Amino acid sequence: MDKVVTCHIENYNKEPELIAEVPGVCTLMGAFSDFCKGYCITGTGALGLRIALSEDKESNMVHLFDATRKDKKQFSLSNIKFRKEDKWANYVKGVFYVLSGEGIVLPSGFNITLKGALLYCDSLTISVSITVGLMLALNHYLSLNFDNNTIIRLSYQACTRFSNVKVRLRDIITLMNADKGKVLFFDLQSMDYQMVEYPFSFVDENNAYGIILDPQVPPQILREELEEKREEAHDCCEKLEEHLPQEYRLRTYPVSELKSHMIAELTEHERRTCEYVLSESIYTQRGFQALKDKDAATFAKCLRDIYISMRDVFEITCPEVDWLIKRSGETDGIYGATLVSNGASGSLYLILEQSGENAYKKHMEDYKRIFDFLPTTRVFYPGGGARVLDNII
Repeated sequence: MDKVVTCHIENYNKEPELIAEVPGVCTLMGAFSDFCKGYCITGTGALGLRIALSEDKESNMVHLFDATRKDKKQFSLSNIKFRKEDKWANYVKGVFYVLSGEGIVLPSGFNITLKGALLYCDSLTISVSITVGLMLALNHYLSLNFDNNTIIRLSYQACTRFSNVKVRLRDIITLMNADKGKVLFFDLQSMDYQMVEYPFSFVDENNAYGIILDPQVPPQILREELEEKREEAHDCCEKLEEHLPQEYRLRTYPVSELKSHMIAELTEHERRTCEYVLSESIYTQRGFQALKDKDAATFAKCLRDIYISMRDVFEITCPEVDWLIKRSGETDGIYGATLVSNGASGSLYLILEQSGENAYKKHMEDYKRIFDFLPTTRVFYPGGGARVLDNII
């Protein structure tokens, strides 16, 4: 029996009537490109969340159980208000709030159980995962017949307007449109995207493939800094855009102009922040072409260039990550590595051959001895999108 089913039965003394499954979104390149309306590459990964739902016909209360973190909340459907102390429960409230705004009449209350590794991720990931999963579940259970675009729109409203979380629209689009074995290349100005086959899957010992490495560092080491850097990147890029020469748009402004500090209104810190954001978008474009060409070496070089710029220009990393990526550059059979955005702060994405992964295990043993963290690895292969399960048992 599925673990979320077991938890739901133990907590509510009844089986769930429906389960929604949500994968994690992994931004392989372009995690900060939102701020210049540039480009990014996304797919769905192994981390996931399951949401079990059953109707509570005796009340208009929504009962919530986070089975991963052992936390319980509840609220009344007749009085849906944002409360800071309710934390993650506000993401659930937001779904019911926007449905009410659409004129949807709910028949009664609900019992909801959440379980999965995504609940340990950052607020951007948790909010999108809960919102999209629950929106899908209720769309199915209540036979609302919303199409994908409607679910995307309502999910975005629930996160941004009710919970006031500055989620990335492309994460919601990825969850609703991901296809197994494919990644999405976004133009973040138009929000159009292309889906292409992901060519770096393990076939035999001679081909290049991707892995995700979790250094197992405490999430707070990088999470707060990453959130702070996102705010800085947003503000700095807005300031740059205000002072651009008329012939330029933000994402096409030459990085060489920034390096020569030709915009006097920017401080050195603001200049370097914008330099990183614009550079990352450029590397992402190159990486996408390499991905289409199935060129592992060039794709990995773009990953490495993003990381070097992240470390030296944007100045965000930590000793554990620096050590692991430095060792990857010293190991034959490893093409390149970077710090990747998947909601779990500190994850690395590497392109390598089997010989490289085997050789790298020695470095992982040294890492455990030096830092006292035991890293884990898993092969990255893009999965599908969020869905309602056909069989809950």
